[in-house]
Amino acid sequence: MKDGHAEDIAAEGLLPVWLRDISGPAGGTGFYEKTGEHAAAFVDRGRHQLVVSFDNLADAGNPGHDVEPWGGKFIRDKGWSHLGVFARGPSWYRDPEIIGLFDRLARRGFFDSFDRVALVGTSMGGFAALAFADFAPGSTVVALSPQTTLDRTRVPWEERFLKGQARDWTLPCSDAAHTIGRIDRAYILYDPAVKADLWHVERLPQDRVIRLKGFWFGHKTAVVMRRIDQLKPFMEAAVTGTLTEPAFYRMIRARKDLLLYRREVEADLTRRGQKVRMKRFRDAFRNRKRRLANVLAEG
Repeated sequence: MKDGHAEDIAAEGLLPVWLRDISGPAGGTGFYEKTGEHAAAFVDRGRHQLVVSFDNLADAGNPGHDVEPWGGKFIRDKGWSHLGVFARGPSWYRDPEIIGLFDRLARRGFFDSFDRVALVGTSMGGFAALAFADFAPGSTVVALSPQTTLDRTRVPWEERFLKGQARDWTLPCSDAAHTIGRIDRAYILYDPAVKADLWHVERLPQDRVIRLKGFWFGHKTAVVMRRIDQLKPFMEAAVTGTLTEPAFYRMIRARKDLLLYRREVEADLTRRGQKVRMKRFRDAFRNRKRRLANVLAEG
């Protein structure tokens, strides 16, 4: 950042926290590299834990000057080193330059220099966490509602993400079904009622996968976890490899009070032609919410 506009941004305190961490007076270490349609920012906070995060579709192309990589504040608060990968659009990371960056880092021993490495993301970012995992053998992957590929010759049933499908799926790291053979484990959170998400999970080698079924979360599993205040505990346990299936299912009990959950259940029951059961569920949901509101009002 050397032009006048960048200097104005710095003067106004609008630099992103990760950039201040790298270049501030405290003498932090790291790097920033722009590669074609993507960029990567690394903040070194020690060798004990590296988290590699990837933008999802909602975050991609954020025009703000103080944009954070996915999970940036959470990772910073935990004191973990962070390699945050930014996307300028719905690229699905089908860009030889960002793939080349990971290849160079792996060849230099970057990932091997950490005690633990976790690759994380949701949807498009979840795909990347799985697809790039082979660069970090022994790593943990935490992927929420991921795709395995958008190559229609491999997943002809995938009708979503048309812009992603139009990308170059002949590049390396294009099919996560073939890129997680050397990882330690992959925590995959998904809703089995979303058939395409289920089919993607079923393409993965199951001996490496811990399947966490967020029944009636819909595709936006991260949003549901955030709404029930469980996204951070979930991510902390998964990143450090301590998450168990029983613990996860205890975490998600509060989903039954979310309107998002109600809508997903109703949509699923409607698709299956169970309109009477759907109405019964809706009435029960409303009654429970009403009772809860009364209890809170009395307290």
